[in-house]
Amino acid sequence: MEPLAKPSGITYHEHRQHVLEEAEKLLPEDSFWCEKYKLLTKGDLRKQVKRAVWWHDAGKLHEQWRTACEKDYELYQKWRQNNGLPPDKVNALDFKRFEKEMRQRKISSSPHLMHAKLRHEFDSLQKALSHFENSDPLSLAEMVAIAAHHGKLGNRYEERWRTDGKHRSEKKGPFSALWEKLIRESKLFAREEGKQEWHKKVIERYKIAGVRALLRLADTRASRLESGESVPEAEAFSYEFPYTAKNGVQILAEELAAQQLLSILRAATGSGKTDAALLWAKKQIEDGRADRLVLVMPTRFTSNALAMSIDKSKNYGSTGLYHSSAWYSRYGGISDSEKNAARELHKLAQLLVTPITVCTIDHLLLSLTGTKEDHHSTFFFLANSAVVFDEADFYDPFIQANLLVLLETLKILKVPVLIMSATVPDSSLALYGLNENTDKILEAPTEKKSPKRAIVWRGNAEAPEDVEGILKGMTRQRTGIVYANTVDRAYAYYKWFKNQQELGGPLPILYHSRFTEPHKKDIESDLLKALGKEAWLGGKAEGIAILTQIGEMSVNISAPTMLSDVCPWDRLTQRAGRLDRFDLSAVGGVLYVVEPIKNGETYPAPYGEPQKGAGWLPAEAFTKTLSELKELFDEVPQQVTADDFVNYVNGLYPIQSGFESWIKVNQKKLKDLMRANWMIVPAQYTDEEDASVSGQWKSRDIPAQETVFVSLPESAESYQYDKAVYPFYNWDDFRSYQLEHGISCPIYIVEKARRLEQLIPLKYQIGDDGEVEVLWVVEKGTYQSDTGLATLGKGEKIDRAKGIID
Repeated sequence: MEPLAKPSGITYHEHRQHVLEEAEKLLPEDSFWCEKYKLLTKGDLRKQVKRAVWWHDAGKLHEQWRTACEKDYELYQKWRQNNGLPPDKVNALDFKRFEKEMRQRKISSSPHLMHAKLRHEFDSLQKALSHFENSDPLSLAEMVAIAAHHGKLGNRYEERWRTDGKHRSEKKGPFSALWEKLIRESKLFAREEGKQEWHKKVIERYKIAGVRALLRLADTRASRLESGESVPEAEAFSYEFPYTAKNGVQILAEELAAQQLLSILRAATGSGKTDAALLWAKKQIEDGRADRLVLVMPTRFTSNALAMSIDKSKNYGSTGLYHSSAWYSRYGGISDSEKNAARELHKLAQLLVTPITVCTIDHLLLSLTGTKEDHHSTFFFLANSAVVFDEADFYDPFIQANLLVLLETLKILKVPVLIMSATVPDSSLALYGLNENTDKILEAPTEKKSPKRAIVWRGNAEAPEDVEGILKGMTRQRTGIVYANTVDRAYAYYKWFKNQQELGGPLPILYHSRFTEPHKKDIESDLLKALGKEAWLGGKAEGIAILTQIGEMSVNISAPTMLSDVCPWDRLTQRAGRLDRFDLSAVGGVLYVVEPIKNGETYPAPYGEPQKGAGWLPAEAFTKTLSELKELFDEVPQQVTADDFVNYVNGLYPIQSGFESWIKVNQKKLKDLMRANWMIVPAQYTDEEDASVSGQWKSRDIPAQETVFVSLPESAESYQYDKAVYPFYNWDDFRSYQLEHGISCPIYIVEKARRLEQLIPLKYQIGDDGEVEVLWVVEKGTYQSDTGLATLGKGEKIDRAKGIID
């Protein structure tokens, strides 16, 4: 029998040829990836990838692996015979049916391979090293690519490296020396210190990641095609400017593209920054400095909004969206027949292979850590990108410190970077490593026509009744936007407007972070229908938006009247950007600002630090903004311009002070992870939801979170929580349930909810061998589609009989 690559009947030689064909599609001779790789490493990327492809599955010729595969193929042939099918025919759909039937019967479809005790990639590397021992030896990049193409070059697989293929009489397996060799290479390099050594580390990781990423991608694509699935083409960046003339910010962005690798652009909200970023990227790509664009947003919500706006345009090529809940945001609700293609596109977005990828900063920071195999692929494709950081003023010092590590890495990799914001302070020049004497923040020219906005200071407000006059004005106008700093305050405003709606008032729409992903999509759609541009231009705008920080940048809505709690000037500027955003009011928009009060005292949350049992310690930026609002404004509307807002922000952050020690410690941990994990994947746990690594490093400083669930899994309609264990088929099954029904909440609120018995425990297990764990489902009635989990942790203890949830 000809050697097999898979129990489906695909031969070794067929599969190798398929992978080679996919690699050649990905890497034509004039590929930008090859050119940049040669520039940074002086290496031949195409040659190394093709050699790695040729040898990546050579271990499947090992007698131990080959015999096991043939036995599994015989089981499949027997199944074909029993089902009246020709036993020797290779058919991808038939093999899928076979695998599905085996799963349903809880039988492995490849039992012999499962127990063969030989990972073929280990022997593949052994064979390749022996072949090239005397001439043109394998590069370290080729070695790593062969070893890692199924994600097994990691510390958690050390035992397999040491024992696979071992006979009973032997102390060590035949691949133990290979593992030792790879470990030595990794540790030797990781110990080097100093600026020059750091530069060398980043380049060496890039050198290895290129071959590693492309072999893995080519192998995955070939396997998908062999399984009868389609794979999206690796498209080139494409963008056509959609308007007849470019405005000031768009002209400036094009000019910046030719000047330097890192540029900072200050442009007002609503000034056409998205098209400006695309024009900048197009120029970078045309001039040969990149071949794709990564648009980095500060939060998942802003990423969703940008991806949604791009989706509606026909002027862009394929665009990917990636963050911890991006799958549901982008593909929730699609049919089963569409899911395979969608998953492949989603995977390309995760790796930054799509021509335009919208993601959060957390995704890029996590890729630096090297704590997952995919991080090395993402790292490589990031190095070939042009990167735009939009709304950069959103980042607090904790994230800024992490961002500096990322920017330093991108600079070494010669990645063009554009930092954009409406209010980025002048002090950021020094922060981002630019020369304050020779460089400057480029200011987008103010357009002839810009919205007129005024601020009114209205003093203290503990409850909606304290600003009832403003709220009644919104009710009469039938439009308005309210920004509350906390979910509790937002919910109080919502209830006030809900009472008015019963008397004929406009529809109130509440939007905060404690909604499920499906309902977030629905609410964003409702907000656009009520207060979006089309609603205003069509004369149909009506509704009251009540938002927390989630709505500062993520939804393109407008109203002539806005009420906002005090927040730092940079955040207030973002909120004001939705005031008469479309410049449709003859008299301009009015922003009423109030000081949030709780129990008679100023309540600065979330701008500060919670003190155990003693409220919140306000952040300096909050205190200074509050003081200036009281001093500069009163109850008479006072006009403010975009330049005024910039000046207020500059005054808020006049000098970029050094980071506090605990922030520096976290920043150093990110570099330590990069230093340690540049080649071998560690056995550390990476939490994508919280953007952290084993409690050792985290992307942002937020209160500890826990996911609660708003409903039981569909098949658990009657579940006896104290006895049964609910089985999830696999991790994907659990993750789908989590993305659709889970909400991440601060742990202190979840603990209150447990004491109030608002949460019910559900024992669950992932797979047949997973540990039994507990998740928490909210009591019926606690979650509502219009208010989310606004009342979680509030109210009286529920008196209910424990037992069956129905």
